[in-house]
Formats: sequence, C-alpha cells, structure tokens
Amino acid sequence: MSSLTIRCELSKDSVWKALQTRAAPHIQSVIILPAHRGLSEQLSVPEILPPGISSTSKADIKTTDEQASVERDLIAALKKMKGLKHFAWRSDTGPVLDQELWSTLKTLRVPSLRIIDHKPCDFVGLSGPIEYRSIFESHAFSTFTQLTSLEIETRFLAGLDIEDDRKYLLVLIELLHGNANSLEALYLTFLDPDALVDVSLILSRLTFHRLREITFRRASCTPQSLSRFLSSHPSIVSLSLSPFMTGRRWEQLSLPKDALPNLMHLNCTSYHAAKILNDSQSSSRPLFCLTGIDVRQNIKLSEYFPVDKQDAYTEDEEVLDVDPYEANKLIIAPWRDELFTKLRSSKCITHVALEENDGPKSVDVLANLMPQIRWLDVGLRREDSSSEGSWPAVLSKFPELRTLHMRGTGLFLDYLPGHKMLNAEVEHRIRDLTNSCQKLIVYEDWHDSVIIRRQGKLSLEIKPRVEPEDRLKEGLSWPSESFVRATVRKDAGPNQPGPAVLDARFN
Repeated sequence: MSSLTIRCELSKDSVWKALQTRAAPHIQSVIILPAHRGLSEQLSVPEILPPGISSTSKADIKTTDEQASVERDLIAALKKMKGLKHFAWRSDTGPVLDQELWSTLKTLRVPSLRIIDHKPCDFVGLSGPIEYRSIFESHAFSTFTQLTSLEIETRFLAGLDIEDDRKYLLVLIELLHGNANSLEALYLTFLDPDALVDVSLILSRLTFHRLREITFRRASCTPQSLSRFLSSHPSIVSLSLSPFMTGRRWEQLSLPKDALPNLMHLNCTSYHAAKILNDSQSSSRPLFCLTGIDVRQNIKLSEYFPVDKQDAYTEDEEVLDVDPYEANKLIIAPWRDELFTKLRSSKCITHVALEENDGPKSVDVLANLMPQIRWLDVGLRREDSSSEGSWPAVLSKFPELRTLHMRGTGLFLDYLPGHKMLNAEVEHRIRDLTNSCQKLIVYEDWHDSVIIRRQGKLSLEIKPRVEPEDRLKEGLSWPSESFVRATVRKDAGPNQPGPAVLDARFN
C-alpha cells in the first residue's frame, strides 16, 4: 500500500519531479521539513516517501530564483494530489511563490494547514538572499476558506511593534473570520522568545461555530475578552492558555457556571484553573484532564508575572504600574484557596500534569486534594525544591494510579538510553514504587517507559515512550499536541491509559 504521507525537505527536487508524472490521489499529507535539522528535537524526524521514489539528489538552494524553481516542481506535484487533507510548511524560509502555492492548496480544498512563519534572520548563515514574505502579507493565504484545522507559528508578530502587530492581526482576523463556520482546531504560537502578543481583538471579535481545540502560546489578552470568548464557545473540548492571558488581572476572569460544557482537557496556570474549573460536584462537564498547574502555596508574583512584561489593556482602561518590590515578596498564592476548593470538588479529573514541583511535598498536597488520579505527571523539579519526603510514600496516596511520569526529577531512569536492562539500584527503586502503587503499570521518563507486568512474578520491561498517533501530522509531535489528540479521540476518556508527556512550560 502506498504511503499516505510525504515528509521531506523542499530541496529534494527529485521527489517533486517524480510525483509530477504519476497520479497521487492516495496522498493525504505533505510535510515540508526544515533543512536545519536538530534546531528542535521534535523536528528531527525521518523522511517518508512513496515507494519507488528516491531522494538522493538535492537541489542547492541559495537564491530566490533557485527556491522558486524547486517550488514550481512542488506545486506541480501537489496538483496531482486530489485527496490531500493536510499540508505543513516547516521549511527554514517562507515560500517565494506564495501566491501560487496557497492558491493551489485552496483549489485542492485542503482543510488542514500547519505553517511556520520565520524571518530571514532566524537562521545562522541565512543573511537574506532568498526573498519571501510573511503569510500575513499574502493575499492568497489570507483568503483561505473552509479550513478545519489551522496551526500558525510566527515571528512576524512579536508584541514589539504595536502598529505592525495590529496590521498583521487584522489580516489574521480576516482569515479566521472567513473560516468561522468550519474551523475546529486553532493553534497560535508566537515564536519570538520575548513575544507577548495581545490577542484580545481575536477573542473579542470572532465566534467559531465548530471550534473544538484552541491553543495560544506566548500571548496576552484582557480578562474581558477571554471571558467573552470562553463563554461564547460551548463546543470547546480542549483549551490551552498562555500564562499571561489575563495577566495580573486574572481575578477579573468571569465565566457563567454552565460555560464550556464539553471541556475535556484544560491546560493552563493555577490562577486560570481557579477561575475556569467548575466547583460543583454534580457538574456534567466531561473534564477529566488538567495540565499546567502547580500547587505551591508560598510564591512570588514575579515568578508568574515578570515585572518587565505588562498586562493587556483596552484603549479606555488605565494602565496600572507594576511595583517590583511587591512582586518579589514571598506571599501566600492569592489563588490558593479558590484553586484548592475547585480541585477538591473536581472528582472526575483523573489525569493531571503539574508544571513544576517542590519535591515530594508538592505531590503530597495534590494527593490530599485529588486522590482519584490515575495518570500523573509530576512536572519539572524546581531548583530550590526540597528533598524532604519519600516519593514512594507520597505516591502511595494515589490508590488508582496507573501511569506515572517523573520527567526532569532525576529519579529512577538514570541509565544510558537504549539499555535493555535496568541497573540494580534503579530496579530496586522502581520495585519500591510498584509496592507502594499497587495498580501502577507504566512508569515514564523523557523518552522511555518501564512497563510493569504483574502476572505471576513481577517483571520490568523498558520500551521507547510511544506518542499517540496523529494521522494527519504523522511523526511530528509537538508540546501541546500529544495530549490534545489523545483527549479528542472518539474513544477518549478517563479509562484510557493516558497521553504522552505534555510540556506545560512551553507557553
């Protein structure tokens, strides 16, 4: 059977030339990989080609004309793919024949797009000989319609130039408005590490009638706009919020009790969770997974809201000054009581990922609030965390625990990758853990799993950690995605073994 996915670099011109001469209605996904492999671990994936096609030859792309030549062959090949459902552009530069490329994909009615929108200065050695535009400067892209899934990662919006940001945001709003009746999944990531892009216009102006999944990374917004958006989108199944959305004014986030009636997965900070979680034990909301929170009780506000970053405000609001001294004082988390009350009453939540922990004592707090947890990621361990307490003793307080992630804690899986056998000390520690957690069947670290078999004599088996399948994006796993895809499956639910590790810190 022919591969449903093509995944390779743009420069593999022999692939596109070969595909021009054959019908390819079976191909459902085309993913253009970056040439600079290793820039992101998630992008270091093998290519996938149709049978009988070789990628041994590679075009030398150094100029705009050279890239345009290869893109012409790509576009000609795409025209043969009448069944194409997903297109991802991960190349280091944007398309130089953007009008032709996006027009071709529009003609094919491709419903799922995933685009990375780099600037020419993003890569060492790429000093600007290849001329291309942002997707926000392409009329053909901004007029796409009937999209069901849209993922944009861009550096052209960075929260640094208000006029540029507004210009590009208005283009994005036009695009989203044109897909308001069809869009089911929307992911917006602002790639600049200093970015804090105000998405209040999107939240206050748009309503999506079929939206199920939405993710914002490195974004800000006013509490009023977020309250309006969440209240008017009852179809949302999976929601992932950037930490600075609502900012220091998180207490102003207000939702009616019947908001988000279909929510299954919530990825957000502790202060967002304090406001979004439903504290009614009789709630019919199917929420069973909560990721990104922490249960620290003594905090500094500056650790959550950096003093050099300002909240989003409407034009008629007075901007409040930030007091650095007050922000750096150690205080009781102002959201603690509300959050703990909500967590304690959320009996249906069985899958939890902490953003970070202070050692066993953090997980002990969580166990006292939510002993029903079946799937647990203890999060990253803080540098100033205490070693006080015993992990096996604390984890024994989760009598239903099946799957445990200890990534970043430095515990247990400290063997060399690829080893089939655990050393004696590590095996002894995991056996202690299995004695404390009688229902535990999977222990996971960053890349590997220990499968715990209890039939007869207890045995431990190391296997590579498996990501949930993503049929459209085959092989490209991203921080927010593995859990989202696991929770929106038709058969998803609290009895599922649980998703792969979610990197809740990537905001």
